[in-house]
Amino acid sequence: MMAKAKQYKNCVVLAGASAARRVRQEGLRQEMVSTLVGASGGPKWLSISQLDRVLIGEFFRDRRVPIATLGSSIGSFRNMCYATANPLTSLEKLEYGYVNQTYASERPTPAEITATGEQILLEVLGGQGAAEVASNPVWHSHFVTVRGRGPLASERKAVLAPALLASALANAVSRRTLRAFWDRVVFHSGQAPSVAFRNLSTVNTPLSAENVCPAVLASGSIPLVMAGVPTPAGAPAGNYRDGGITDYHFDLGFEHPQGLVLYPHFFPYMVPGWFDKSFRWRWVRGGAMDNVILVAPSPEWVSRLPFAKIPDRDDFVKLSTEERLKYWNAVTEAGKQVAEDFFEMWQTGAIADEIIEVGSDQSPHKLALAMSA
Repeated sequence: MMAKAKQYKNCVVLAGASAARRVRQEGLRQEMVSTLVGASGGPKWLSISQLDRVLIGEFFRDRRVPIATLGSSIGSFRNMCYATANPLTSLEKLEYGYVNQTYASERPTPAEITATGEQILLEVLGGQGAAEVASNPVWHSHFVTVRGRGPLASERKAVLAPALLASALANAVSRRTLRAFWDRVVFHSGQAPSVAFRNLSTVNTPLSAENVCPAVLASGSIPLVMAGVPTPAGAPAGNYRDGGITDYHFDLGFEHPQGLVLYPHFFPYMVPGWFDKSFRWRWVRGGAMDNVILVAPSPEWVSRLPFAKIPDRDDFVKLSTEERLKYWNAVTEAGKQVAEDFFEMWQTGAIADEIIEVGSDQSPHKLALAMSA
């Protein structure tokens, strides 16, 4: 009797047609991958922090061919670590600093939260990390930020909040309206960016040792929650904020180097922009995933977590510090199961059988739920 194939219950792998076909024919190898994507999501990242360790420590180990990384918000924080001289150590420092951030009051000010975020980044980068990221010959970083226009550059809540509402209402009509409110500013390493956006107003700015930390901090500076970052070195004058506003999980409509896009994600779905969370008809479908491989925790794995969900910013409000630390540490520990499933699928070649192909008009999250049922 033939042995029954192992069922991987902690990790799902979804891919567009071309990516799925190639993996089934050739397996998955790091040299196939030209681009790595990291989404916005704050604490949600903790569900895949162990997956990041496997990717940088095993899958991409000894990488010599240049690879583009594209991130917004926490995706920029993570991708920054990949481009340091000691990426595993950097990831561990980021996870520790992020999990253990605490505040003196229950309602810290935006300035306090921003200062804490900056301190986490400085601890990760140390003395030479910023220069390593800016000049890395293999890991070509692209950190997405936005520069607010008019009142969206203000730090006054009475001015900023109505402007954000106006931006959200306009976005409800069309994502194209965001260009009237925001400029997407991409901070990139190398002489020229290797990722190009086809929509919205986009400005490209070279990374330097002086602007890596401000650029990454700005990429995660949520309006009203954190303060904006004023004019990182070399960038156009303005107040810089969270890149997730325009590119929350990315719509995948960007040009990238030839090859596959690997997308380690905390959800089996992608929401284009921050204001699109409730607009499911805008969520990315299989047609945009043709050359994309998305690796995510399975819905079944999430259901076994404390509170049956992955961490989010509401945990700071709904849980005591002791409860939050216990919960977040439990999630990062459980994340080893997700990482181990991916590692085994990749190493044994089982990924060719486990990969879920997403049709051009299919929703990846619905397929993931069906496969986990």
